[in-house]
Amino acid sequence: MGGKPSKAVRYDGNPEAASTASQISSTTPTVTIDGRVYHSDELSSYCLPRDEEEQDRLNSQHFALKALFGSNTLSYVQENLTLEAKILDIGCGSGSWVMEMAIDHPHAHVTGIDMADMFPTMIRPENVKFELANVLNGIPYPDNTFDFVHMRLLIAAFREHEWPLVIAEIFRVLKPNGLVQLMESDFTVQRRQDPYIGSKLAKLLTNASFNIEMEDVRVLDYGDDENPVSREMLWNWKNAMHSLKPLLGHRVTQHPDQYDMVVDRFIQDCDRYHWYVKLWAYCGRKPNVA
Repeated sequence: MGGKPSKAVRYDGNPEAASTASQISSTTPTVTIDGRVYHSDELSSYCLPRDEEEQDRLNSQHFALKALFGSNTLSYVQENLTLEAKILDIGCGSGSWVMEMAIDHPHAHVTGIDMADMFPTMIRPENVKFELANVLNGIPYPDNTFDFVHMRLLIAAFREHEWPLVIAEIFRVLKPNGLVQLMESDFTVQRRQDPYIGSKLAKLLTNASFNIEMEDVRVLDYGDDENPVSREMLWNWKNAMHSLKPLLGHRVTQHPDQYDMVVDRFIQDCDRYHWYVKLWAYCGRKPNVA
């Protein structure tokens, strides 16, 4: 973890660049703080853990978002995804989205990439593949490889200047007429990240020459006791805030040992005063260029 700016590097055509998780996971840099395992990669600003507890949080987040939006993909994607589509999920985490897409689309070929190996190892559909890759080094696939690229809630993964580089890489690996779906929220911690990235997705896509086909914006009230998605996302936010103790502990209180208590009070206020989170989802299409 650190503050060095990163530089995206294009895929050089070498198939060895797309190494498997089993080949790289033992060398992925980590650091353990208060019993939690975190990334230790100076190229990345990502600050959440990469352990089993984080896998539980990511799985919770996946199912809550699926319930909130009614599906794993926007309706435009559902209506236009080809039968044998090649699908890429960037920052796939615990792999829940990848696994469900593979089951729902048994003739598709679904790949998940992430900088941390938290992938399912025992049970995988035959049409699933996971790879270790940090997209800030470039997406490790040739031009025009995928029919559909999915990426969501990486607000804490990229610094502000890195977003255009990542979107350009998505454009590169998509086939002409290929689709991209992005989803982001409107909060983050400050490590040169952009707290307003969700509202800027449309501009990022158009600047990268995508045509925007669909927009879906949702507002989730943390204090809505009757909404199970709200309760699940509030628990998720609480879990994430506790995970950020190594980064935020000395910033939010003069006594870092009181950080957990401060977070619990903050979460109570989110509930009591009906704080809300806004989520933007977009589907873009790469033009059918020669």
